[in-house]
Amino acid sequence: MNKGGARAQLVLSEAGLAQLVASGITPGWLKAWLFSAGMHAVDLCMLEQEAWKRAADWYVFFASESELMRVALHFGKRMQVEENGQCGLLGVPSFALDNPQRRAWCFSNNPGPSRVLLLPLGDIAYGRSIWLKKLNDSQPLLPMHVQLDDAGSCALEIGMSCSFAASQTSALLLNDGGYLPEEALMQALKARGLQLRFAESCTAGGMAERFSRLPGSSEILDGAWVTYSNDAKHRLLGVSKRLIEKHGAVSREVVEAMAKGGGDKQHACVAVSGIAGPGGASEDKPLGTVWIAIALPDGGMYSECFHFSGSRAAVRSQTVLHAFYLLKRSLAVQSDG
Repeated sequence: MNKGGARAQLVLSEAGLAQLVASGITPGWLKAWLFSAGMHAVDLCMLEQEAWKRAADWYVFFASESELMRVALHFGKRMQVEENGQCGLLGVPSFALDNPQRRAWCFSNNPGPSRVLLLPLGDIAYGRSIWLKKLNDSQPLLPMHVQLDDAGSCALEIGMSCSFAASQTSALLLNDGGYLPEEALMQALKARGLQLRFAESCTAGGMAERFSRLPGSSEILDGAWVTYSNDAKHRLLGVSKRLIEKHGAVSREVVEAMAKGGGDKQHACVAVSGIAGPGGASEDKPLGTVWIAIALPDGGMYSECFHFSGSRAAVRSQTVLHAFYLLKRSLAVQSDG
């Protein structure tokens, strides 16, 4: 295989794309993981179109099992009924994937040098080490520098990109292992034996939802409050009504009080309050203004104001990512101290 110009076709069926959307994983992450495994170019195609049939070094399909069987026929493979009554591919051993448990297939496209990977619907993100090793013969992955900006060579999702450069000095660097933000955060919390809570206003549960995508998140995530109204901030988190009247809900004082009200000696708490739009802005607090605060069990408090751009959904999405980043950074500061 010519690694200097190796090209992959990432092929999604309509069902595969719908499942990616439902799980919150963008195709940008899949493309980036293929880059880290050794590809130099990745084309994204739909199975229902003909473009994926162009020559490539790797073909990666994410579709229903019946669709994958038809793909296998295209590559000259024959189906067989196995002893358990399930359909398989003659001469091609399957390998197991979790969440849910299912079978996948990887084979060489003889007589050419290309490799074909058939991934059935289910988790494609958190079990990626299994199928990436099948593709690149267990070779080490390239460092994948995940950062909270759009300056990297590969776009991952709104407000996030990655770079494969030898050195990466971005101040907003999340990790260099190709980890999703929630994965990197859970690693940091586990390393310190901490559990997590969220106090959410403008994200309305988005932080808890994203973190809970992780298998095993129940070991770390204790709970969350959605305190959208000022009354809920007071009633559920004990934020003073006078504090809210004096500084406004979107302020350092209020978001720190939210974080303090949600945390304790066993749990770190991340709190957010902001203006996602399209209304609610003022001259001193424009659209996209978001305050994030971190309360750590040792009494440490960290807060920062961010100004995001884009649609309401984009502001909320960036808020979640930066909240994870700020907590991870706060934990690092605590350890260094």
